[in-house]
Amino acid sequence: MQPESLLRSLPHIDLVACRPAVLTGYTRTFDIAFPNDGSQADKAYYDVDGQRPETVLLCNVVPDVDAWTNGICIPVDPAALDVLRDRERRYDLIEATERVASYPGVSTVSRPVGVFVGKSEFTKDVGVSRGVLSAAYLETVRAGAAHWDRTAPGFEQDFARTTRLPPADRVKDLTRVDK
Repeated sequence: MQPESLLRSLPHIDLVACRPAVLTGYTRTFDIAFPNDGSQADKAYYDVDGQRPETVLLCNVVPDVDAWTNGICIPVDPAALDVLRDRERRYDLIEATERVASYPGVSTVSRPVGVFVGKSEFTKDVGVSRGVLSAAYLETVRAGAAHWDRTAPGFEQDFARTTRLPPADRVKDLTRVDK
């Protein structure tokens, strides 16, 4: 997660306490189909012509027995966890302690560990197949990987290797408007 994005939700989080980690049995993809029809109370996306694409894709991790991906463990208290649950409202928080390990060369990850995984109502193939990915959102996600590469060398390269992106023609210039 990009630090600036995290700090917008949790301004008092100690970034030094966050730990790069490895999640086994999952791969990163962009298959959260955000319905951009006005039904979502928190935000909307508009293209360069001011139109709303029907569906906008967001990042997710999905089960894949032979895969792994990297991410960040953020130590939180119950109040901060509630803030994250609200922020990640299109995801379920699942227990993943046994699937998470410290990133090579990084100090130990605190336990227990949860992972946000896309809710089934937002991962239906029909929505995902029509969705577009915001170029700015993708850049934010990539910038987060670049940031954590300074703490855990190789993180950015591992991010690229373990992330399934949609086809390039589905990455569009979109403007996000928070409600």
